[in-house]
Amino acid sequence: MLEAPTRPHDRHRLRKPAIPTDTYDLTTAIATLADEAAQRGTDPRAITKALMQVALETGIRRELRSTVQLALEQASGDAPKELTDLACRRLKPGNRLSDPQFAGLMLVASTRGKRWVLRSQAGGKQRQKTVGHYPALTLAEAREKWVTIKSEGWNTAPADKRSETTLEALVDHYVDHLKAKGNRSWQRTLKVLQKHLLDKHAAMPLADVTAEVLEGCYEHLIDTQPGTAHNIRAPLSAMMNWAEAQKRLPVGMTAPKLKDTRRAKVKEYHPGTSELRTMLQGLDTLKPEYADILRLQALTGCRISEVCGADWSEISLDERRWTIPGERMKNKEQHIVMLSDQAIALLERQPTRTGTVFGKTAPTREHVSKLWATRRDELGLPKAFTSHTLRKALGSWLAESGEGLDMRDRMLAHSRGGVDKHYNLALLNQPAAKCWQKWADRLDAIETGGSVVLIDEVRA
Repeated sequence: MLEAPTRPHDRHRLRKPAIPTDTYDLTTAIATLADEAAQRGTDPRAITKALMQVALETGIRRELRSTVQLALEQASGDAPKELTDLACRRLKPGNRLSDPQFAGLMLVASTRGKRWVLRSQAGGKQRQKTVGHYPALTLAEAREKWVTIKSEGWNTAPADKRSETTLEALVDHYVDHLKAKGNRSWQRTLKVLQKHLLDKHAAMPLADVTAEVLEGCYEHLIDTQPGTAHNIRAPLSAMMNWAEAQKRLPVGMTAPKLKDTRRAKVKEYHPGTSELRTMLQGLDTLKPEYADILRLQALTGCRISEVCGADWSEISLDERRWTIPGERMKNKEQHIVMLSDQAIALLERQPTRTGTVFGKTAPTREHVSKLWATRRDELGLPKAFTSHTLRKALGSWLAESGEGLDMRDRMLAHSRGGVDKHYNLALLNQPAAKCWQKWADRLDAIETGGSVVLIDEVRA
């Protein structure tokens, strides 16, 4: 028996309880001891000493402090009668809450969220398992799981770790996959997922992800901003389908089928002659490298990213050719641009002949597009007049001038099927060179206000 220190008016002794075998028995013993001590009016120091001895003899070190604290609170009547949902909601990262009525059940909070943990002691070893995440698993549901585990026994089979993987971790893996694959839009995908998914559900485990959770990211935009809704839904669906294919979802879980959206209608915009003139004349106020990039795009019909990344190793001024390798093309196929006199003159006035054409710190596609958007607004041009509009202008001019689909595909680097595509492209090099030259002459005439004619009129 343990004899507690006594005051002159208190000579009661505390009986030493039987040594508990697990956490549940320990808590029961503590509660019994605390009630007995409270009834006898024993000095709290005696209670502390007795409880510490009991806890030490059970071999439970990590829970010693919280166990003693709980016992003292029970003895003084300050301990909560039960864990409440309000306390769970208010729990801050770095803290934990134990359920006094369900021994071993704890809510642990971290910066990634809150999870329910069940601890048990058996055979001198402490076991712990995560049974769910709060608030997806409510307090009442966590207690039901506690009852089930106590009645059916501790499941020693290893848990499916994928159930505990959070959406934030899945997004990281998915974006790494896109970068490794060479996907050029991975940054835009990451931005969309961070803004519309992770801001609300970063800590949510995959086991709790449903179609309703994902649809909640965009369904409020379907009626008012269908294009935005579609742009949010697309990466969500692609990521979940990828996770299923890569077996990153919990066992038995499939990628949710998301509610479809009305895809935004593509507004067909083709600039008129006056708008092209305003654009070409307005380039003179830009920095030289930005103006030259946009002019070279207008002369060649290439995409802005292809022009920004132009390298002198791709260009032969003597042969009047610019050979863009397949890895820099959207269709992954090599594209040969036959350079016009105007394009040759533009390239010859560049200060360097090695490395990137527009300098070591050549502007990126994003920089050029942003600067052009500002200048476009200053010129009073429609917002639909982007740098890509110059490709549309070339395509429209070719069609209006009677050129066939082969020539349009050749000059705009559109993919063509069939075994003879390389043969056809080679045959079209010289005719394409003539078209590029006449297109450049047309742009000069538009900019200076001269006579503008169609290509078939020039041939005549």
